[in-house]
Amino acid sequence: MPANINDINSASSSSSGPPDANPVLTAYESYVRDTPLVTRYVLNAVVISYFMSFFVDPTFALANIPYFTLFRFQLYRVITSPLVCSSILNLFFAFMGFMNHGVKLEQSMGSALFGVLFFKLTIFTNLLFLVVSILLYGLTNNDGYLAGVSVGVWTVLLSIIATECAQAPPNSKRKLFFLEIPVLYYPLVLLALFSLFAGFKLAYCLGVAVGYLQGFGKLDRWKVKVETARKWE
Repeated sequence: MPANINDINSASSSSSGPPDANPVLTAYESYVRDTPLVTRYVLNAVVISYFMSFFVDPTFALANIPYFTLFRFQLYRVITSPLVCSSILNLFFAFMGFMNHGVKLEQSMGSALFGVLFFKLTIFTNLLFLVVSILLYGLTNNDGYLAGVSVGVWTVLLSIIATECAQAPPNSKRKLFFLEIPVLYYPLVLLALFSLFAGFKLAYCLGVAVGYLQGFGKLDRWKVKVETARKWE
């Protein structure tokens, strides 16, 4: 005797079970849930910049280049330069570095204060980069200094790391691979490592210098009050 059609449908639905979760969607939901606001927006902008690089050159459009920033009055470059990414390797290191340092710092100080810190370090580093580049151009008459580039999230990330290390207990250490480095010198070792593999970058050096100034309280004149930042949260 043939089985009832309702029994067949019931058996089929019970055996199939719920559909498997989409791993890409699950990973994205985890990223949105676990990544604080400012860090997430910065990394999203870096990803968008990377995909834009397949069609246009974001470095030419958004990086802090003294000739364009000053002589073409494209001042927006002072803010947009750390959001530029044009290679998959830079994208990988941006996520690796920011997910490690940015997430922890933003969770500890809050999104508003972290956002202020991020753009404060960005602006001071880029302004200092412009000043040094113009001075070197004036001293050497070398047009190459006007075409120098301050670009990439690691410019400000090194500054953030230097800020953290300057405020850390002086006797503490940080691990880099198998080495334990005194915390105060950790940003300098990172800078030396970057210079060894990627070549000397003036913006990275200035970023570390600005981070130390911030960490030692030399830039507190431009500090936002905690009460004000809480109102922004």
